[in-house]
Amino acid sequence: MIQRIAAIFVLCLLCNEAYPSAGSGRVVSKYDWQWFFYEKSSGRFGNVVVYRPFFLEAEKDDNLFQASLMPLFFWRYKNERKDVRKGLFGFYESDRYLHEKNKADNDTGLFPFFYYGSGAEKEDDYLFVYPFGGTINGKFGLDYMSPYIFPGIALFFLYPPASLLSFQTLLWGLIAMVPLYMNYGRGDYNAHAVLWPLIMWGESGTRRDFRIFPFYSRSYKKDWYDNYTYLMLINYRHTYFANDDRYTFFFFPFFGRKWSRSGEASAATVLYPFFSWGVDRKRGSREINMPWPLVQIADSRSPYTKKRIFFPFYGEYKYRNYTSTFITPFYFNITNRTDSVFSSYTYNFILCWYFKRDYTVRHSYYGNSWRYFKIWPLLNIEWSDSGLYSINILSLLPFRDAEGYEKLYSPFWTLFEYRKSPEGMKHLGLLFRTYYQVWDDNYFKFKIPVIISYERKDDNLRELTFLLGAFGYDSDAKGSYLRLLWIPIRVGDGYKDDEVKIAEDENVHDTAEFARLNFSNITEFENSVHYSWRVF
Repeated sequence: MIQRIAAIFVLCLLCNEAYPSAGSGRVVSKYDWQWFFYEKSSGRFGNVVVYRPFFLEAEKDDNLFQASLMPLFFWRYKNERKDVRKGLFGFYESDRYLHEKNKADNDTGLFPFFYYGSGAEKEDDYLFVYPFGGTINGKFGLDYMSPYIFPGIALFFLYPPASLLSFQTLLWGLIAMVPLYMNYGRGDYNAHAVLWPLIMWGESGTRRDFRIFPFYSRSYKKDWYDNYTYLMLINYRHTYFANDDRYTFFFFPFFGRKWSRSGEASAATVLYPFFSWGVDRKRGSREINMPWPLVQIADSRSPYTKKRIFFPFYGEYKYRNYTSTFITPFYFNITNRTDSVFSSYTYNFILCWYFKRDYTVRHSYYGNSWRYFKIWPLLNIEWSDSGLYSINILSLLPFRDAEGYEKLYSPFWTLFEYRKSPEGMKHLGLLFRTYYQVWDDNYFKFKIPVIISYERKDDNLRELTFLLGAFGYDSDAKGSYLRLLWIPIRVGDGYKDDEVKIAEDENVHDTAEFARLNFSNITEFENSVHYSWRVF
């Protein structure tokens, strides 16, 4: 009987150790910081390290985000299929993609000075250097473009602008972007240009284009459209549809008219774009703009559209499942419904924001519902039914970017902050994190920069140090130490860190699983225990 009780006890013990309580968790959550300059965290929602304002890295699964002094210097998005790096306000970009069969395609460019590409296919290789020229592949909606010689750059040397920020600088910059010659194309379409966009001609099996700006242009695609323009004032367009043809005549900006061969569609404009009206009976649509953009009224059955804009007083626009509404300057709202989420974003007096998302499929971080409230620039509050909650005072950014700009910069101006993650970890900071603490049910840590650092876990003191760690006590996996002017004096053994405990838990889990697989009934397990006792 004693052997039976002992066997049951050992088996229960193994099973209990194999499945630790939810409080301990299988994923270790760690957090450390130094004032607002340094922050490092890890947990089941990813790992983050920040050296403000110079570097930020956030990683979860195969997704990686990095940034340094964004948007000035650098930011990066990476997953298993692509690696995109940007900088200098987006003028620099370097992309690496894995296409079908894991073929690599690399592109690097600093607009407008150079573009370089390489890859597994011959068409992926190219080089462009401004102002001499070269080839750029796969950009600007084209398969390739090859501009050569940019003579306008000489204006900056012959007639230097008086100021960097002037109309002359802008004008010279636009002229400097005009190539002497360019060849470009997509698919079987191939075009040439001299002083683009002034003179160009191109064709394919079904398409032809010719332009001498501003005198004449024609653009034709078989069974699609035929468009003529004279002196940039008169435009005539013939568009081909399966069961109908549509026509446009435009004498810019005085008068324009659209109509269909069947008579189902008709529209007109006077002093474009200020006054226009029209109907399309096939789509069940009508539209009136008098004058645009102050009064805009439109309805459509297919696709469903409704527009009522009386600017600046009131506006409503609906397109399928998307709706935007404003009452200037008091109220602005955008809602959108997809298969997975319903979202609503509301702004009151521009200063008060209220965002919400309700998920039809539970989100791994936000749960089923998420809410966000902000009084700009005073505070923001965020919460969800997954256990997420946070509040920040101040909140200076006029946009929301929790994983980028906010994480990198907001501690520099935050007077008060509190947040609780879905994992249960809580954070509290005062006066730009001059006082900051982190805690959960079994852990507590706080710091006052330079003065004191205190840490406790599972009722065991791990750190109590003063004056940048010059004096005090700390303990880690290697041992326990007293510190005198940063000199460590060992006074005891260390503790088992969380990774070691998890490894032991997993080892015990394997042992319990072995017991369950090999002792099919309690009698066999009793015999094994009895045999072990006899051996000892």
